[in-house]
Amino acid sequence: MNNRQITDRADLAQFIAASGGGPHYVYLLRVPDGELMHGGLGTPFYVGIGQGGRLFAHEEEARDPARSGAKVEAIRSIWAKGGEVVRTIDSVHMVEPWSREEELINSIGRLAEGTGPLTNAQTYAPSRKLDGIEHRKYAADHTESGDANAIPAKFKLRYTRLMAGPREPLSRTSVFGKIYTVAEANPGVTGEELVLLLSALDFTGNKSAYTQGGQVSSSWLVGYIEGGYFRSDRLHLQDFKQQ
Repeated sequence: MNNRQITDRADLAQFIAASGGGPHYVYLLRVPDGELMHGGLGTPFYVGIGQGGRLFAHEEEARDPARSGAKVEAIRSIWAKGGEVVRTIDSVHMVEPWSREEELINSIGRLAEGTGPLTNAQTYAPSRKLDGIEHRKYAADHTESGDANAIPAKFKLRYTRLMAGPREPLSRTSVFGKIYTVAEANPGVTGEELVLLLSALDFTGNKSAYTQGGQVSSSWLVGYIEGGYFRSDRLHLQDFKQQ
């Protein structure tokens, strides 16, 4: 399968439209080293799925000095050498192509496992449904417990009273934006209560939710709540303070 190189957002939109409208696509970010690998020019360092302008989000992330990790460091390394990230589209789909993403990650290999150049943090499991809720990243945990709504025992903020933090997310429609909005409307809510409130929201439009039905698992929500509280580059949540 030959990849299509994408130059900018307009080029991406035109390609998606010409391919049937998608709206979902599988993409690869590549080093501009001229190597012919996995359907395109350039050694791949990240594989993802997305829609809209997701393809460009990682470069925007790399411009934020507070962000770190193998992926953003790979992008910064390319820029430091005077190059630009090579963006290619592998395929376009009507629904999120989880199996194709997983196939590519397994085929190319991850740095973390010593099997290849990809900076992907993990290889996601195939999607499963439990109590009508789709799972992917946390499928094994929930399938083992038999409860899609089980809050992990390791949740550090289960009984902590929370409120919106000092840093408002850039977008209220992002995952962190939705968490911030609910916390803002419910000051003093415990972490456990926040999970329950967020479980009623529709996260279909949030790629990281890995859901095609809109509902998400408690484990996924817990990860984002803790990220919004503990991460120094987030601070979207904080301990409740009586006004």
